[in-house]
Amino acid sequence: MNMVYDVVCGMSTEKGNWTSQSEHEGKTYYFCCNGCKGAFEKSPDYHLANFAEEHPGVDPSPQG
Repeated sequence: MNMVYDVVCGMSTEKGNWTSQSEHEGKTYYFCCNGCKGAFEKSPDYHLANFAEEHPGVDPSPQG
């Protein structure tokens, strides 16, 4: 099972369940809704840093 996380709200699901996605620095990130996608696209570094602080060692969007 390949889990992905929405780095804005912290929700998780199996890869492929969410259609809202965005590219940042060559990596694809997935979102539960377009609202979270829009927030990420406005401040991607903020949301990635916040996610890393709240979920140490978790890759929000494993490639593969």
